[in-house]
Amino acid sequence: MKKYSILLLLPFFSMLFTSCLKDGLDEGVLSTECDVTNIHFEHRWATEMTTSGMYQLNFMEMTVNKTIDTENCVIEVQITVPAVSNNYPQEQRDATTLSNMACSFEVSRAASVAPLNGAPVLGKLGDYTKEHTYRVISASGEYKDWTVKVTSFTK
Repeated sequence: MKKYSILLLLPFFSMLFTSCLKDGLDEGVLSTECDVTNIHFEHRWATEMTTSGMYQLNFMEMTVNKTIDTENCVIEVQITVPAVSNNYPQEQRDATTLSNMACSFEVSRAASVAPLNGAPVLGKLGDYTKEHTYRVISASGEYKDWTVKVTSFTK
């Protein structure tokens, strides 16, 4: 009986490994867009939990006013640190500096980003006290080098 059950299930399992796609499909047109459409900065810190050795990652997004110059590929940013709140204690507000901040971009669909010349990796803590350059690469391989300049930092 066990042998017959396996034989009955064999056609079902073979259907799992098939595809409806046919050979010779046209290649899609790859996007040539490589723009930055938004930028974010956040302060991150860890707090120890009641369980020894366990930490909770906390973050507070900064208020960002930006100018995105798509012609010259320059992003000028004015950062304002939010006020103290239940989720953002005074101790962490005081510790918030441009030299230890995480940055992220919103870019064109299917584009990727690579830091250039020692720029911090996006999404990781880095020093933004000086300007940095990032290469935004479109799906088709075209690219633009974008410069990020923090023009003011207000607490």
